Amino acid sequence: MRHHNKNNRQTTMAIGNKIEKRGHIKGFKEEINKAARENKDTFFSWFNAAENVDEAFIRGQWDFLYHIAYPLTRCIAYPEKLTALEIGHGGGRVLAAASKSFGRVIGVDIHEENDLVTEELTKRGYGNFALKTGNGCSLPVDDATVDVVYSFIVLQHIEKMAFFEEYVRESFRVLRPGGVAMLYFGRFAKFSGYRHSRILYLLDKLLEGLVFWQGYREIPAAVNDMNLLITLRHAKGVVQKAGFTVLGSYGSRRKIPDGTHIYGLQHGLLLKKPEKAAHPGRL
Repeated sequence: MRHHNKNNRQTTMAIGNKIEKRGHIKGFKEEINKAARENKDTFFSWFNAAENVDEAFIRGQWDFLYHIAYPLTRCIAYPEKLTALEIGHGGGRVLAAASKSFGRVIGVDIHEENDLVTEELTKRGYGNFALKTGNGCSLPVDDATVDVVYSFIVLQHIEKMAFFEEYVRESFRVLRPGGVAMLYFGRFAKFSGYRHSRILYLLDKLLEGLVFWQGYREIPAAVNDMNLLITLRHAKGVVQKAGFTVLGSYGSRRKIPDGTHIYGLQHGLLLKKPEKAAHPGRL
């Protein structure tokens, strides 16, 4: 699937010191497989640069609570009765935290190491989950079968805007009427990335529409680096075209050891599928 614009061509990706044409799907599969073959710590820490498996899961719980659960409290009362779906579950670090809150969690990722993830999650006492292998832009789940869709530190790594648009449509399709989604994606962060200044954060939000005149930028980059940046305004247009109602927008943030809160590299949108959803428009 390709996005049609005047600059449409095969995006190359820098892998180490090389520039290859593997594409994000093949590149991710090969790099994740390589990490899995090395050792368990390497695999589970690969997705968020943690020191070891335990640290990866602790960070995952923190990311879930602050970036996913907190926004969702606006519209969810009884999560234990709901089914959630994670786009890009990786090593299961965020999915494990979600499993403590939701009745059931489905994880979808392009890699082929779900047996390894299942073994680790089971060892840690989780059993209310199912892991599926996706193709990089669609969700292998039936229509209107989940209540919540979420994704964190994933959609910034896909190389084509067309794939983001398809994930939005797929999220709408698999959600039940009244279901909600919390989706994060890469943002323009020239001045505010990993800085604590709200003024710089607001400056980047102001400038992104000028810098990304078409609303986004596809970036040739290393696997697990930033491949796609989208302006908040353009992303809102995409999700609204798919049929969603925008309930709120968020910026990723985290607290560092000295107590300072710094801004991350993502925008987030809290979305709702209407109770009586019309057929979504095509983008």
